[in-house]
Amino acid sequence: MTQRLEGKRAVITGGGRGIGRAIALAYAREGALCVITSRKLEDLEATAEQAPPGALRPVVCDVSDDASVSAMADFVHEQFGGADIVVNNAGIHAAGRFLDIDPATYSRLFEVNVVGIVRVSHAFLEGMIERGRGSIVNIASTAGLFESPGQAPYNASKHGAVGLTRCMGLELAASGVTCNAICPGFVDTPMLEGFAELVGAESDELRAQLAQRTPMGRILSPDEVANLAIYLGSDESSGMTGQTMAISNGMRMS
Repeated sequence: MTQRLEGKRAVITGGGRGIGRAIALAYAREGALCVITSRKLEDLEATAEQAPPGALRPVVCDVSDDASVSAMADFVHEQFGGADIVVNNAGIHAAGRFLDIDPATYSRLFEVNVVGIVRVSHAFLEGMIERGRGSIVNIASTAGLFESPGQAPYNASKHGAVGLTRCMGLELAASGVTCNAICPGFVDTPMLEGFAELVGAESDELRAQLAQRTPMGRILSPDEVANLAIYLGSDESSGMTGQTMAISNGMRMS
């Protein structure tokens, strides 16, 4: 442990599983006090059990609901005085042929994957700006950097998250608050399991197929994404903002 986040207060949405869980545990190891959120308390409790006692504080929150985000933010401000790092990781996926996906699916994905970032960031930015420091880390996807068949609503929402990150980074630059995005490629998470079920494939078979599509011949672990999130949440990245960083086993080079 290097304690690169010692003394920092972090809010991590979607912290109950997958990438969010890995980031929460990595942040706790690096000395941060983390509030982790999800719609499912049992997932949050399972994550918290893997961390040192008291390092992770579970709070049920739906990032697509204004009142839910407001209640979560009130708790964080009352208990901890605000946040130094916000990791906007909560996200949902949808796949299928463009003509088979109705507009309501797009609305749902944008409410979580894009507007969710806006809601949670709004809740903590005022305090960050007043203190003259802070880090917003948005978990986007390589799907936000290029096109792919059968994922129009997901890709569109992740393109939105990337564009939002760049605009936030530009507008916040003079305040001392940074905003950057991580764009993972294929990651071994419960979302991958759900995608396998959706397309009627065995999960191990799908992992093998996805691995073959990367130059490095494998898929990512959530911990690899978490390592990058540590850097973006730390003071080491204070001169970087508005950037989208791909981590994809060579699948995306720029």
